[in-house]
Amino acid sequence: MFDVNYFKNQSFDFCTSTFFLYSSDFQRLFLHYFGFIAIPVHIYGGYCIIFQTPRSMKSVKWSLMYFHFMSCFLDLGFSFLTTPYIFFPALAGYPLGVLKDFGVRNQDQLYFILLLGAHMVVAIIIVFENRLLIMIGSNKYWNWFRRPWLVVHFIVATIFFLPTYLMIPDQESAKAFFTQISPCIPVYVNADLVFVAVIETQFLLRWAGTLFLGAFLEIWTFAYLTDRMLGKQINRTMSVRTVELHRKFQRAFIVQLLIPILILMIPVAYVGVSCFTFYHNQAINNIAIIILSSHGFFSTIVMICIHAPYREFTMLVFSVAVRFGHGENTSSVGPLRSHIVT
Repeated sequence: MFDVNYFKNQSFDFCTSTFFLYSSDFQRLFLHYFGFIAIPVHIYGGYCIIFQTPRSMKSVKWSLMYFHFMSCFLDLGFSFLTTPYIFFPALAGYPLGVLKDFGVRNQDQLYFILLLGAHMVVAIIIVFENRLLIMIGSNKYWNWFRRPWLVVHFIVATIFFLPTYLMIPDQESAKAFFTQISPCIPVYVNADLVFVAVIETQFLLRWAGTLFLGAFLEIWTFAYLTDRMLGKQINRTMSVRTVELHRKFQRAFIVQLLIPILILMIPVAYVGVSCFTFYHNQAINNIAIIILSSHGFFSTIVMICIHAPYREFTMLVFSVAVRFGHGENTSSVGPLRSHIVT
């Protein structure tokens, strides 16, 4: 809970700042332009998954496509649909996206973004579970348990942040509270538009941390069991080469997740520090949201670079484009050689 005396007798430069990076105009323009650039990259990544995933690894196609879709949809949710302008350490702000233009309420937009984030986490879990399923496809117990397991995960992802949605405070009293403890209303803030999502920020942060911790434990368990099962399959149902291909894909997918997650750790760490220390810097707030909205973009780029069929197809496309640009004959460009995923 905020200490109402925390800001007493202190002065802050942001109260009168007109720095462009602090403004909602910067946030809206950057996110919209970035989303416009990211859309063709997302579409191209989806095309690679659907049409360039080789038959030898077709079992991963649709789980990988589901993860790609949720990851990219979350990006678009940030950049185009909601375009949040948030005033950390307060979990308050207002949307600047197209959903606002269609009259969607602020609390519904908040729940929509939280919903997308929770379902993206489930999509990651499903990819790792799918890898294990390939190893134990004949296990009747898991085949029986799998469907209710999936249903439970989708239900939990849908209702996990429902308490946050239902606990949204009365806006008049919440705004009065923040006005009481704030040293000023900065000139870059439109006070009439401000929506207060949560007063007790630590509750939402701990609640979200619980979700990610549970997801991490599941992902680690599936990855560990898959690696154990792969070792047992050598010379039983799979050749050494096939087992190695499966291991390469799993390592590649972990890298595909790890690089964007490492990028996301920067804004997430900042938000946590900001909320627990009551530090406010709107320029950093805006940049943090921009980085969060780029998760799917970076994930798609890494996926294209790290999986061999997608990488080779992309190199072929560039090769054809360069030859065409120079007026050369493109019929001599050979077919793709890769038959594996990584």
